[in-house]
Amino acid sequence: MNLTNNSKTTTNTIVRKSTRPALVGEFHMHIDAQTLSTPFEKFLIETQNFWNSDFSGHPEGLAHRPPKKHLTMKTKYASQLRENFASILRYLEDNSEAIEGYIEAEYIPVDVEIEEKSFNPEIEIPFKLKLASLAPGTFRQDELHITLSRQQSDPRLINSLRDMGFYSVYMEKLFGEVEIFTAQGTRKMIRQLLPEVIIYLTAVGGAVQCSVKEERIIRWWMSSPELLLPSVINTVES
Repeated sequence: MNLTNNSKTTTNTIVRKSTRPALVGEFHMHIDAQTLSTPFEKFLIETQNFWNSDFSGHPEGLAHRPPKKHLTMKTKYASQLRENFASILRYLEDNSEAIEGYIEAEYIPVDVEIEEKSFNPEIEIPFKLKLASLAPGTFRQDELHITLSRQQSDPRLINSLRDMGFYSVYMEKLFGEVEIFTAQGTRKMIRQLLPEVIIYLTAVGGAVQCSVKEERIIRWWMSSPELLLPSVINTVES
């Protein structure tokens, strides 16, 4: 993916500086960590507007370790995202051992709700994803997320999404536990898959409390170039 590798702590950014707030969409930042010090977690929650959004489980047989700690912040303002990211990097300059994991800042240009209707078993899956590992020190460019209710959605749809090659984890929401299906890779690849996924979910049915998001990576940091990251799309088989 041709991203820059910088010594022990690796960073990349395509955020542009601005002299005024930008209301162009929603921005998210996530902390995905295997270890997270208590002082750093307190700093994130009390001063950087993060909250705990830990995953509640995952299907068996994952190819990588899901993060043990997952924190989230959201804002409408690009300037706020930049300020928070800069503050976190300043903290980590003096506390580099506070985390084993990575930080990602994202822009959300697409957030589509899927209409609820009965599952149609005659609709075939549109593709299968073949995944590959990232080169050490590199990071994904884009993500596609499908979120739906685990208890209320049709299990045949859930099995179909897993068969298509989406990686998934569980998370508790106010209305119950959801399953979050994710595909990661280049921006070009994700933008090509988005309309196919939306068309498929709309046609096949079976999804309850379902949304589809594109989450573009605009800045990232990780504690080591050798950090084990989720696999990305290598090829798509029709």
